[in-house]
Amino acid sequence: MDRRFTRFIPVLAGLIYLILLSSPAAAARVMTDVKIIHASTGSSHVDAALKNIIPELESVFKYTGYRLINEQQMMLNFNQKGRISLPGNRMMIVIPAAMNKGRINYQIIIRKNDRPVFKTRVLLRNNSSITIGGPQFNNGYLLFNISGSVQ
Repeated sequence: MDRRFTRFIPVLAGLIYLILLSSPAAAARVMTDVKIIHASTGSSHVDAALKNIIPELESVFKYTGYRLINEQQMMLNFNQKGRISLPGNRMMIVIPAAMNKGRINYQIIIRKNDRPVFKTRVLLRNNSSITIGGPQFNNGYLLFNISGSVQ
């Protein structure tokens, strides 16, 4: 192999490394907001803190009452784990795994007593939210509204 070429390889590798580190995707962070909601049919109370997402909830779910239990905002790097304590000795782990065609790929894991009981992936349009159904809780169900915005 030509000596000039072998001396050039480390320089080329260093340039590629610097380009990757300075790219917007490498520096991007994801503002992730998770709302933990108790949904039930035994009440018609709707928490005022949920007014922005009530139309979405009512179009998908058939509950009559929605109460915000907890909300947590996290600024996460891609592949960084965000943890949220849930009722019933559960823990939710939210991981923004990648960005593809304007969508954030989230991995969501729910653990109970330190064992995974639920795993899924969702593709979430940047600057939007999705609500997924969860386990039974206090004569109703837990719902998880997840929103993400790449910064």
